[in-house]
Amino acid sequence: MNTTRFSVAALLLAFGLASPPAHAEMMEKDKGMMQDKGMMDGQMTGTLTGAKDHHANGTVALTKDMGGHIVLRLENLKVDKVPDGRVYLAKDGDYATGADLGKLTTFSGTVEFPIPPGVNPADYDSVVIWCKKFSVEIGRAMFDTGVMKKDNMMMDRQKGMMK
Repeated sequence: MNTTRFSVAALLLAFGLASPPAHAEMMEKDKGMMQDKGMMDGQMTGTLTGAKDHHANGTVALTKDMGGHIVLRLENLKVDKVPDGRVYLAKDGDYATGADLGKLTTFSGTVEFPIPPGVNPADYDSVVIWCKKFSVEIGRAMFDTGVMKKDNMMMDRQKGMMK
């Protein structure tokens, strides 16, 4: 009887010692996959809103496509149909100094715009949809970077006040 208990304890101990490294390895792999998913889901996202008398709704995100290339993804898009709508990555909502990502031909649903070579998405904080033909803004989204300004102080939502 004691031999059986000892054998069972020895087997449990053996499997117990063998499992943690495998389990730890799986946890590290899952952690890496979660970090990759975080990148895929976009670190920079925003909500699209219409400008003046125009309607524009949806979300924008800088994310990666299936090939690993960075793209601007517009989801749940509902935008006024315009004849010459262009999508720009912009700084402070200024499309004129932004990067033109292409013509908007889909006005509802989901659409992706590849980020051209040489364009660093980190240099921009917003997306602007601009109608070139009528020189009018249709909508814009400011990226939610997790950092807010308050009384000339920078505040990270998770870390608190920063200088």
